[in-house]
Amino acid sequence: MKKFILFLGVALCATLCVNEASAQIKVGEEGRLSIAFESSTSYYAKDKLLEDIGKYTNYNPDPDYEFSFVDGPDRSNIGSNDYLKLDYSWKGLSVGLQVDAYLPPLYGYDLYKYSQRDSKLSGFLSKYIQWEDKNWGVRVGDIYDQFGNGLIFRTYEDRNLAFNNSLAGARAYYNFNNYVNVKVLAGMPRLYDIRTNNWVYGGDLSLSISDMAGWNDGIVSLEGSYVGRYDSDISEFNVIDWQTQQEINTLGRQHINMVSGRLNFEYMGITLRGEYAAKLNNDLFNNAANVGKGNAIYVDLGYNYKRFSATATFRRLEGMTTMIDPRKDNIFGGNLLNYIPVLTRQHTYSLAGLNPFMGAPSGNEIGGQIDLYYSLRNKKARGKYWNFHANFSMFNTYDHVALNSDSDIREGRNIWLDFNFDVERQWNKSVKTTFFYSFQRRDSDQYDMPEAHYCPSHIFVADVTYKVNKKHSLRFEAQYLAANNYEGDWVAATIEYNFAPMFSFYVSDMWNCEPMQDGSYGNYFYHYSMANSNDPALYENPYKHELLHYYQVGASFTYNSLRVQLSYGRNREGIVCSGGVCRKQPAFTGANLALTLSF
Repeated sequence: MKKFILFLGVALCATLCVNEASAQIKVGEEGRLSIAFESSTSYYAKDKLLEDIGKYTNYNPDPDYEFSFVDGPDRSNIGSNDYLKLDYSWKGLSVGLQVDAYLPPLYGYDLYKYSQRDSKLSGFLSKYIQWEDKNWGVRVGDIYDQFGNGLIFRTYEDRNLAFNNSLAGARAYYNFNNYVNVKVLAGMPRLYDIRTNNWVYGGDLSLSISDMAGWNDGIVSLEGSYVGRYDSDISEFNVIDWQTQQEINTLGRQHINMVSGRLNFEYMGITLRGEYAAKLNNDLFNNAANVGKGNAIYVDLGYNYKRFSATATFRRLEGMTTMIDPRKDNIFGGNLLNYIPVLTRQHTYSLAGLNPFMGAPSGNEIGGQIDLYYSLRNKKARGKYWNFHANFSMFNTYDHVALNSDSDIREGRNIWLDFNFDVERQWNKSVKTTFFYSFQRRDSDQYDMPEAHYCPSHIFVADVTYKVNKKHSLRFEAQYLAANNYEGDWVAATIEYNFAPMFSFYVSDMWNCEPMQDGSYGNYFYHYSMANSNDPALYENPYKHELLHYYQVGASFTYNSLRVQLSYGRNREGIVCSGGVCRKQPAFTGANLALTLSF
């Protein structure tokens, strides 16, 4: 805790001593310095109800207790994820430094599970130096980049997920008259709080056909990429291919080579983007695909005209998951070298996102989504308008058998369906309403099993904002989820009051309000206290139905580039998604202080 207070104090001193009127600090006549600090700190309170049903949330749980979500050393009752970033630029020169401090990490972040350090406290230092001219650039240090849609390569940072797989290496690019763009890079990727010994290298080529032809009315380009991963720590052993019943030796198979080809077209509001990606040799550590080689097809078609827009996205995946460290296959998204987001609508309302689609566990899926938007506005009444939005997504698996597993062939089936629409109405300068509806149908946890259990649900949301005056506004949100199975019906509500531009307060609650009779799929929980009871009846049947309130109360303060938010409440066990990538979040109760500050 002392280290956290020291870290916070240094960051605040560094930021509060600068000129608040500027987004950057001027250094000399042409130099610029920018500073950003972000911190999220939680105190985890004791919650006996969550403990009784096996959702351990508090300090020092027993790691041998089967319902503990902890994998590793005992946790503290405080978690803190902190980031301090400094960037300096002068003409074409840029230099940057970022300090990540986990003191220790917040609950639900795989970083804690995978930490290479004995201490609960861990950190990471990243840096770079870069020179960019008119047509070329060179960067040495930590590299963030993406080839195409990211199907074979993407390095990025997402603090909501605590993901950061940047390459420590070098990158160079050259642009010839916008006709040809060439990029090459190489480095060792980051895996949570360490650098791996594996090397990643590749290149990207883009040809602008429209610029070459002097066509200015649209865009036509052809692109291609290559990425290789060399696993320097791979050991020699045999893998059984259960399709052929033959042994495959890993010796000499340290390399994975991947390629992709892309087409981009834009003309008169029409957009077409397509990509095909493939692994050129067997990825023995990907046991999800029919064979070790993976492939993907991605097509995105869009059209917009005035206030109407439509997009349709199609994707077929087969074994394209590529891990940074193939021996660490149980630490979810932070171990990925490529970017394969879920192509469904990312819902902002809590009940609509209660059980989001996470992709097929087999890695083999086919599907997509259609998104429509239309705005109806009256030129004579600018304070009144209608916005209509509809979305449909569906994904299926297809027949497959794992490469190094003797499991039976899994039959293809529908694993996700979501149809939703919302209507937003600005009635006048004071009142705005939104109505949202979603029908979702998901498989149970065993998506690709023939006996999987379908869970349909209907979600209704009413959202009303009333603007009292120029600075004060009140927002009320009511939600209802109706389901005949799984966890039953839910209700949720939020009241938010804003004092622009500095203060905001809110209170919310989410409650599973319907007892379910289906013990396999209902909201029954294993009560540890009942299982250890002296009562024989309770010992034999240690299950009890709980209707849990997941309440939240919070406030935020904003001043220039400073934002502070304080909240307290109970958080439901579930899935947290950001940018179409998800992580698992355990249940916990406690207080959280979030702070962001930048100059």
